[in-house]
Amino acid sequence: MAISKQLHIEAIQTAIPSNVTQSGKSRRINLTNTTLTQDSLQSRFRMVFYYNKSSEEESAWTVAAWVKESMSVALADWPELAGRLRKDREGDGCWEIKINDAGVRLVQASVEMQLDEFLAAEDRAEKEAALANWSEIDGENPDFSALFYIQVTQFEGNGYAVGITFSLLLNDPLFLIQFLKSWTQTHMGMLADGSLSKNPMFHLGYFQRPSRPKHLKSIALDSFPCADATTTILFKAPEIQSDNRDSYRKLASTCIEEAVKSTRGNGMSKFSLIVNKSDGLEIESCDIGAHVKAESNEDVSGAVKPVKWQELGMEDFTLTKGNKPVYVSYRFMSLVDEPLIVMMQSDDQEKDGAEMFIGAAIPN
Repeated sequence: MAISKQLHIEAIQTAIPSNVTQSGKSRRINLTNTTLTQDSLQSRFRMVFYYNKSSEEESAWTVAAWVKESMSVALADWPELAGRLRKDREGDGCWEIKINDAGVRLVQASVEMQLDEFLAAEDRAEKEAALANWSEIDGENPDFSALFYIQVTQFEGNGYAVGITFSLLLNDPLFLIQFLKSWTQTHMGMLADGSLSKNPMFHLGYFQRPSRPKHLKSIALDSFPCADATTTILFKAPEIQSDNRDSYRKLASTCIEEAVKSTRGNGMSKFSLIVNKSDGLEIESCDIGAHVKAESNEDVSGAVKPVKWQELGMEDFTLTKGNKPVYVSYRFMSLVDEPLIVMMQSDDQEKDGAEMFIGAAIPN
């Protein structure tokens, strides 16, 4: 029997905003016809960027150390992404994101495969969870559970990956992407003006002691949960002009109708709907097909179209000069056995002809 290849966790750190966040600020999570179960708490969005080294000086360890430095600066303008999840203390079932300095969890790792070998593997989607760390949110004590992870993984040879895992309770994926674009501008600016360390160090484990374990933890690649339980699809549709829940339900149901043509989702009776609004997050359990009875004046028939993830503009995401990813993957992760629909609000929703992205995770 072949020995499974390993992922080695080298270090785990936390990046917090460089400026102290004003205390008392929070973002409400409003629930309709549903509760946040242990499984639903794990709903998240994952992106993995794969890179070849562009020079001898470039390495995953250098990138990881620079990420730690620039991330703290970038988070100062996006403090909600450093927030923590809290359950209402009065016991009425309400939840909120407390906007404070909980920070972003940073992971440094290595894997016993070469980049080309990994990308060509038939089970790449299953192995990819190894490149984007996630620890389950504790529903009883969520305060200490990280909601945002960035993992830099060194492949054997010349490649490395940057994996990002983001709880859908923090915000929607479009908000994350807007942050990532802002962060890479900050990061590349700091790199250009010499603000990043010349000889960066992610952790003191660089000074290896004989008594110290070589790795924090080692995990077999084939032990990670299977990613084939859901199919991830991105749609685009005209921005909804009225703040009408029926309009969102109708649009979500139309997306499901499109998506189930290639999945088993047509056997489902309910779906979860997440809508990001300026005053908080709306999460609702809906009946599939209920949009037929909805009293909405907005006609969404024929308006929904599937689009490629490249439309999100992340194929040029760089952390070293001139080195673009050779491949980028995107996936919604859900443990709940029903479709998950995520409405992503754009910044220009008041503009005529504005469009919105809609993400779908459909059980296979």
